[in-house]
Amino acid sequence: MLENYSMQELQELGGREVLDANGKSVGFVDLVFVDDPTGRPEWLGIWSGLPGKGPRVIVPLRGIEHVEGEIRVPWARDVIMSAPSYDDEDDRGLLRDDPDGIAISPEKERVAYQHYGVEPLTERPEGMSGPRFRAVLIEIRTIQRRR
Repeated sequence: MLENYSMQELQELGGREVLDANGKSVGFVDLVFVDDPTGRPEWLGIWSGLPGKGPRVIVPLRGIEHVEGEIRVPWARDVIMSAPSYDDEDDRGLLRDDPDGIAISPEKERVAYQHYGVEPLTERPEGMSGPRFRAVLIEIRTIQRRR
């Protein structure tokens, strides 16, 4: 399960195709979102791979398998495609030291956990009001798409 992967192992998944519970493609690994206070990865950013086509959605690491080169999520395509997305509104810009950073807002975090029906791997620190999950850029590799 990907929730047990190290950050280095997750970064190596950049650009790999992601399959839903039925084996259908839902996009490619774009970003890894880590918990700022602990540094623990908790979300994957999935992208359709085509600029302007389809949403960039967040998917919890919990339950995702990486077997024989395939990344499989335990949800159907329609669940994933209707999940909270990350886009320009999530750019932290002036809010943090990272001008190119993307973060998951507390509201989007709450909605995403409800959407997938999972609990956080780590609890939100008491008194923390801003975003706690930030995107970590990963090296995107060109990989053959499954046919």
